[in-house]
Amino acid sequence: MKYYLVALLDKDSGKAIENSTRNLIKKIKPKKKTSFFGVVLEVIEDPDMTKLETLIKDISKPVRRFKIDVEGTLSYDEEFKTIGLDVVNFGYIKRLSRNFNSLLTLHGFKVREESVVENQEKVQLILFNGGVTKDLETYPNVLRNKDTIFRIDRFQLWKNFNFKKDSVVVNFPLVDPNIIS
Repeated sequence: MKYYLVALLDKDSGKAIENSTRNLIKKIKPKKKTSFFGVVLEVIEDPDMTKLETLIKDISKPVRRFKIDVEGTLSYDEEFKTIGLDVVNFGYIKRLSRNFNSLLTLHGFKVREESVVENQEKVQLILFNGGVTKDLETYPNVLRNKDTIFRIDRFQLWKNFNFKKDSVVVNFPLVDPNIIS
């Protein structure tokens, strides 16, 4: 069984995306609307869950909440068969993905090949699962407010990619830089 490590947006960012893309559902007619908006960092096959949880918790411990830049252009991801928004300046997400990939590989987990992670040409903020892909070019800018800042506040491990709340296995909250502990 495949498990997916996903970086998810906070509630305010999710509401901003939901408000901007509300009318898009009628036009694109996706198979499913996501209940979470996020970026896939890693795909893990048949892991030992206790070992995986502790390892991801250790890796994500120093990671603070961070921002991502999102363009308003829609794209289709062939690997995950999802429709989403392109992420611009995705160097930090790519670095996190590469870090997770190499450390999980070192600990004996089956993950995507490192060449696939490094040659990733674009990163996608997932909005919908499947749908009509031929009409995506007709929607040049989906976001209403271009100045909206999107923040990632947690990582989650999903057991399947059906975007239901029961597919979440473990939640890994990120450190809030504004709170001194």
